[in-house]
Amino acid sequence: MRALRASRKVLLTLPIGLDLPTKIAAEVKKVSTFEALIKFADELELEGDGAEQNKAARDSIKKVVVDLCGKDIDINAVVINFLEKRLPSFFYFAEYSRVPGIVKIRELLKMEESKLDDNLVAARSLLTMAAAEKDYLLNVDYERRKRELENVANAVTDDVLNYWTTNKELRVHIDITQKTESVPNGQQSVLDELHLRMWDDRHKLSLPFGERSSGFQWFFSFLAAFSRYEYKDDPVIILLDEPGLGLHARAQHDFLRFIDERLSAKRQVIYSTHSPFMVQPRKLERARVVEDKGRDTGSVITSNVTSIDPDTLFPLQGALGYDIAQHLLVTQDNLVVEGSSDFVFLTAISDFLEEKGRNFLRKEWSIKPVGSADSIPTFVALLGMHLDMTVLIDSRKEGNQRLTSLAQAGFLKGTRIVTIGEVLGAKAADIEDLFDPDDYLRLYNKAFGTKVKLADLKGSDPIVRRLARHAGVDRYDHGKPADVLLRDKPTLLASFSEATFANFEKLFKRVNATFRSGTT
Repeated sequence: MRALRASRKVLLTLPIGLDLPTKIAAEVKKVSTFEALIKFADELELEGDGAEQNKAARDSIKKVVVDLCGKDIDINAVVINFLEKRLPSFFYFAEYSRVPGIVKIRELLKMEESKLDDNLVAARSLLTMAAAEKDYLLNVDYERRKRELENVANAVTDDVLNYWTTNKELRVHIDITQKTESVPNGQQSVLDELHLRMWDDRHKLSLPFGERSSGFQWFFSFLAAFSRYEYKDDPVIILLDEPGLGLHARAQHDFLRFIDERLSAKRQVIYSTHSPFMVQPRKLERARVVEDKGRDTGSVITSNVTSIDPDTLFPLQGALGYDIAQHLLVTQDNLVVEGSSDFVFLTAISDFLEEKGRNFLRKEWSIKPVGSADSIPTFVALLGMHLDMTVLIDSRKEGNQRLTSLAQAGFLKGTRIVTIGEVLGAKAADIEDLFDPDDYLRLYNKAFGTKVKLADLKGSDPIVRRLARHAGVDRYDHGKPADVLLRDKPTLLASFSEATFANFEKLFKRVNATFRSGTT
């Protein structure tokens, strides 16, 4: 009740038309409840000097209270009603409805939505998506009805093929036929049935919707069923359990594009998945990992996607591996880096600098984190002859020697080996040294819950070594500070110093200078 009583102060301080004489206003501020406020108004002297002012004040006070709380002056009901209007609805989908291939169209259009089963809801959504007009769909004039059906089919086709790239030669065919059916009283009833078919121009034939692949049926029905949320203003959170199981990798990518471009613009979408194709490597800040910690702890959900149990990370690793494999086949320009933290730092800061009109990594670069510094020479040895690549490495004597040997053997051009040390003019340097020390310490402290200051660190070697030495360990998890940046990019990037951005700009210029053997 304290919170409800506190709302009285808001009532009296906001400009809501409660214009009271100074003396009365001072007394009103001492009142603690709305009930007491009404009682105070009723007890105002309505005779003698100032009666007119008092009467106006009484009426004004009562009007404001009634407008806010209702005639019953039930502030609890007002607050509950206020909150209920803003509470989201949750729609959980594990078994997805399918648009029926044949629908009794009159019944579909007449029934209240609350009485429709899941399949008919999807069918009704299909008509909504196409902006179908009821009067035209059931018009007795064949030509007018046919034109409307063709308009519906064209609209649905365009919508579906925008997000189904597997076969762009499909067309939706919709028709309404009449079917005679016996009813219990022995008479005949004529039903209007909507038939949905798919014409495949590739194979020059059409099939009933129900005979298409289960994956296509699901995808088509999904677009129809969920597009209806675009036209509603009520808050809805969509929960999906393992969506797209019947879809191959490309179709799952199309499904994610539909969520990004259409659903998530107005609705929050949360889905669970074990599929690497349902993870977007460049949007890992959206991912949450669910890890089973055993009977005592249970399942734990974490946003830390750069340092977690390897088995739990498999879908994320699979997604990154698939992304790398795809780009290896089609990308001419490859930037090989050590690990996921390098990937996060480079992409996050490059995107930020691009927005600011400064130097950034060319968009043609496909960044390939190979897992560890030791893996880079092996990666180059296996693929260096076949791919155009630049290697970005920390300044380590042993790693440089192996890569230099590979360059001499023709696997890699020597000019395409870029070290952090050469960018910073230091013999030993890691990618973390591109940050101003205070900027990196901000990431480190937030990641590990510490309060380390630059003055606490001893030595002049790379900052990751100084931090490990300060913590009394050989090596700390470098992925955690990167994950902090991934999760709070807007705030953290806005707080970084010019020294950090200047260092990354130097690196980007150096890397871009190696683009396609030196073109800029």
